[in-house]
Amino acid sequence: SGEVVSARLAVRRDLGGGWAARAAAYSGFRPATLNELHRPFRVGNDLTEANAGLEPEQLQGLEGGLSWTAGATTLGLTAFANRIEDAIVNVTIGVGPATFPRAGFVPAGGVLRQRMNAGTIEAVGAELNAEHRRDRLTLTGAVSYTRAEVDGGSSAPQLTGLRPAQAPRWSATAGADWRATERLTLSAQARYESARFDDDLNSRALDAAVTVDGRAEWRVRDGVSLYLAGDNLADAEVQVSVTGDGVEGYAAPRTLRAGVTLSW
Repeated sequence: SGEVVSARLAVRRDLGGGWAARAAAYSGFRPATLNELHRPFRVGNDLTEANAGLEPEQLQGLEGGLSWTAGATTLGLTAFANRIEDAIVNVTIGVGPATFPRAGFVPAGGVLRQRMNAGTIEAVGAELNAEHRRDRLTLTGAVSYTRAEVDGGSSAPQLTGLRPAQAPRWSATAGADWRATERLTLSAQARYESARFDDDLNSRALDAAVTVDGRAEWRVRDGVSLYLAGDNLADAEVQVSVTGDGVEGYAAPRTLRAGVTLSW
């Protein structure tokens, strides 16, 4: 099923003066999904083979942090270190034009990949977050930095020292929630992700991107609300993939949604 199974141990201590410290250790594993085990797929001229012999990924991690609260303002800083063993990665095993067992012919400009347990991934980083509440307005923000590196070991030595695909170094968010009236709530959030790589060999770069989302919600009565939401309101072109022959893929453009929420 690919469902993550995890265990976590956490402690927190109040240091006085609005300060608090916390620490946590955790571990987990994720079995391969049915798609990873049995379903190959193709995007343009790039082919990715499944692998029925995949072992579960295993995670070990540590984190520690400090927080400070003064009145309506809270600041927090967290540092973390994670290690994923037997990481499941789409590993490049051939370049077209060529014919390969099982996959068959791969055209010029295309690549052949297979899902593999490609060694370990180590990631260390830090996150700074802030929240401020004033009357009916709540402001939030966070910025994080992650240094991640692959050690391909004997299974994929060509990946050693490279960065995992789709893993930006920097990300940041900023948001606001405003309860304009007893019935109307307005919210907005902006998100930034730095440049990252589409592929295991770090040969295809994806541009940095900023997206802005918004939502307005009207409470009709207790348990019933109407909402209007917009995703990627600035209609930013967010690269999510690029094939070996240069075909780019993008996230959804500006999207508007409306609906009703019920709770009881």
